[in-house]
Amino acid sequence: MKNIFREQRRSSAVMAAVTLLLGLLLMLAPGRSIRFLCTLLGTALLVAGLYYLFSWLARRRVGFPVWFLLPGLILAALGLWLLTAPGSAVVLIQFSVAAVLMFHGIVDLQGAVTLLRLGFPNWWLDLVLSILTVVLGAVMFLNPFWTMETMTMLIGLSLVYDGASDLYLIWRVSKAFRNGGDL
Repeated sequence: MKNIFREQRRSSAVMAAVTLLLGLLLMLAPGRSIRFLCTLLGTALLVAGLYYLFSWLARRRVGFPVWFLLPGLILAALGLWLLTAPGSAVVLIQFSVAAVLMFHGIVDLQGAVTLLRLGFPNWWLDLVLSILTVVLGAVMFLNPFWTMETMTMLIGLSLVYDGASDLYLIWRVSKAFRNGGDL
């Protein structure tokens, strides 16, 4: 059980650090970072789509059905969309980040409940942090902001908060586990 917990803690800490760094990047250079991410993802999708298309063209004479062409067309179209319209991609990113924040908030809520069950002092602080994470995710779904850069900075700020609060909660649960709590 301790090895499983240790491995889970390690992977959660790495994910939290990556989330924190990505959030800082989005906060400090919102315009450039969103264009960079869209260009990177768009290029990868376009290349994958073209690979599928050319693979189908090379094998169509061998009897590959025409519906094998569909994944290539979809991937290539998504890649072109990301390369040509990064602003509209922010909406997709916004909903994805909102879902991740709400998921992390629920996982953090479970950690707060664990601290409560173990009788750890100040467990309510962890509860407040987890609820705030869920609320930030919900606010992103509502999109009260109008500009791409403001939204990107909010996403970055939310990721910084999520990464930092996850690291804090991991530290607290680990400390409770080391002090004899049974998870």
